[in-house]
Amino acid sequence: MQYDSTLAKNKISLQGDGFELSTALYNVIASKFIFGGTISKEMSEKTFQFQRASNKIGGGFNLGIEYRSAHPIFKKNKEWSWMIDVSENGHFSGDYSDNVFGLLFLGNAHFLGETIEISGTYGRYEQFLSIGGGIHNRKTKSFITINAIFPQNFFNLAIDKGDIGFSNTGDEWNLNAEGTLLSANSYAYFKGLGAALNFGVYLPFGKGKKFNGIIEITGRNLGFYELNKANYYTVHTHKLYSGFSIKDLVNNVDDINLMDTLGISKREKTRGYLLPGFVQVGKIVMADSAKRWQSFFGLRFYTTKVYRPMIYAGVNFQPVSTVSIGTQLSYGGYGDLRLGLYVNYFTKRWNVGIGTEDLLGALMKYQFGYSGLIRASWTF
Repeated sequence: MQYDSTLAKNKISLQGDGFELSTALYNVIASKFIFGGTISKEMSEKTFQFQRASNKIGGGFNLGIEYRSAHPIFKKNKEWSWMIDVSENGHFSGDYSDNVFGLLFLGNAHFLGETIEISGTYGRYEQFLSIGGGIHNRKTKSFITINAIFPQNFFNLAIDKGDIGFSNTGDEWNLNAEGTLLSANSYAYFKGLGAALNFGVYLPFGKGKKFNGIIEITGRNLGFYELNKANYYTVHTHKLYSGFSIKDLVNNVDDINLMDTLGISKREKTRGYLLPGFVQVGKIVMADSAKRWQSFFGLRFYTTKVYRPMIYAGVNFQPVSTVSIGTQLSYGGYGDLRLGLYVNYFTKRWNVGIGTEDLLGALMKYQFGYSGLIRASWTF
């Protein structure tokens, strides 16, 4: 993002970004879930060797369009005008152990005669539409919008306590588990209703000094929604089983007899959840600066259970008046160290930028994430 201090005109902006990141899941496997394909035993075994006692994974996407008007809405302060925005959003996050990965991707052959821990396994996915509007300052570029949230998909799994023991031959397994699973009602297109706040505040610092710039404080999807009549499963079982496999459980989760045997109960439940809100605080690049080189840095986080605060720092180079190139390092979030790259092209009316926050992930299959961003705006 670049900050422009000139008085804003009418502007239409398009934004698309998506990412997947993990501490231990190679792209060669993660890409199969995103783009399709077969996961071979060789891929699974190689990835299994890299798993830790606790592994994080997460990702999401945001596709949006925004319109900012140049028409004043206050007689005494003509810098303030109105704006609207619409976006489609998705986000997933999870936490799992090496044992859970091995069981899911390699089967129980690796664990015969053993008892493996599955406590702390967590996974959540949601998709929602956001529609709203608000006001923006044409001079400072600060803004605030209130948005209606329409959830479209939701899934949340949490195993609070659990372990699975396998006999030496694999024909019996002992399950001790306590947990919950909640999934959105499949019949309605919109699964509930919610509200969120989007905002941006831009604060200048160091005026008249050598080191100066703009601090951006921005938030997106900060709010909540309520799921209406979601399917709510609770698990409380401490039993020895034989005669069916874990595959039978997955394929027949709604079978009443099987649910009774496993100690699973099901009911409908209306429940509220916080959105996976996005917050970022940092120094940004100034579009009208005379400097060819500018630094940017900051802190980012999502309001999810698994996400760790991410720090980033980079440099922006503007070789000519219409082009800028930037690169940055980041650490944290759902993964570890990443290298990013972007290119912007801009004129008086148009601004187009593309980039990635995970350059190595785009080039190498044995990395731990993907990222892609594109932004375009038209001023008139």
